[in-house]
Amino acid sequence: MPEEIRTSKHDLVARVATLELLVADLVDLLWRIDPAAMDQLALEADKDLQIQHNRIPLPAGETQRLRLFSVLQDRKRKLQHRRGRQGEAA
Repeated sequence: MPEEIRTSKHDLVARVATLELLVADLVDLLWRIDPAAMDQLALEADKDLQIQHNRIPLPAGETQRLRLFSVLQDRKRKLQHRRGRQGEAA
């Protein structure tokens, strides 16, 4: 059974890349449908990042803090509007 579940590292990388592309397409589509709501999400993502960056460090390990910071930073980056793509056709 473990062999059935096991996947190669290459397969996992391909799956993650596919999911990242789907999320990027979804975010782009949401910008076209409701820019005001996406602006609000982007502001919230920026606020979350600032809170995490400015807070007193929790007694967790440094790796967990860095991981949380990178996740929040990535969320902010992905939610930012790509101005150059705004005028393109769907």
